[in-house]
Amino acid sequence: MRLINRGSKQSPVARQACAAALQEHYERFGDYGITGKSVDYMIRVDGTKLRVEIRNCQHSYIATPMDKPRRLRALASPVMGLRGEP
Repeated sequence: MRLINRGSKQSPVARQACAAALQEHYERFGDYGITGKSVDYMIRVDGTKLRVEIRNCQHSYIATPMDKPRRLRALASPVMGLRGEP
């Protein structure tokens, strides 16, 4: 099982929060969590509270810090296009 930390390009606080969330998630679910499920963790690092989302993939856990709002284009499906039309 690979543990992927997407907070490495962010601030050091985000990197530490992602590492702590990955460790907690691995202790909780082990090597085989439910594929396709995402779990949110609230982690406190150096007095700063940060939300971390962990997605379970088939061979890895991916931790992403949620320190800024998501772009709406990233949420849209590539099949539907920008206006939501098929």
